[in-house]
Amino acid sequence: MALLDQDTYVAERVEGQLKWLSRASKVNKQAFLRLRMVEILLGTSITVFSPYAGKFAWGAVAIAMAGGGIAVASSVLALNRNQENWVRYRSLSEALKHEKYLYMTGTAPYADPDKGFGAFVSTVEALMLEEQSGWAKMAAQDTSGTSATTSPSPSVAVKQEINQR
Repeated sequence: MALLDQDTYVAERVEGQLKWLSRASKVNKQAFLRLRMVEILLGTSITVFSPYAGKFAWGAVAIAMAGGGIAVASSVLALNRNQENWVRYRSLSEALKHEKYLYMTGTAPYADPDKGFGAFVSTVEALMLEEQSGWAKMAAQDTSGTSATTSPSPSVAVKQEINQR
């Protein structure tokens, strides 16, 4: 099996992951903001239509539909976790960019020409594994029926652990 050289690893693994994370973060951010806007607009419409609920036949129907729309939008947000995903993807993307720039500039902990690339790969892979472990934990909680919590975003602790090796 052929080993990946530095340029190939950065171009294929790191840049590929950064592109995916950027797109996924953007999609989740847009979905979150749209659904929140629906909640706001429908909630406001209830306040606006409430005085007319008894005066017009459509008043009570409009209020009920707005309330139902809020329930649907809130449920979709809870189910899809768009805000959490947006933040997680953006956090991982920023952590990977930070490591990439440290590596590309030869800054510590990647300053050693003999060990720098290995340390970079270890850190990048640890950050991605931490994210994958967070997803596995959330999936396990979802299937067990317990309250789902997110794992922390990629942290300095991962870098410290790698650097201590």
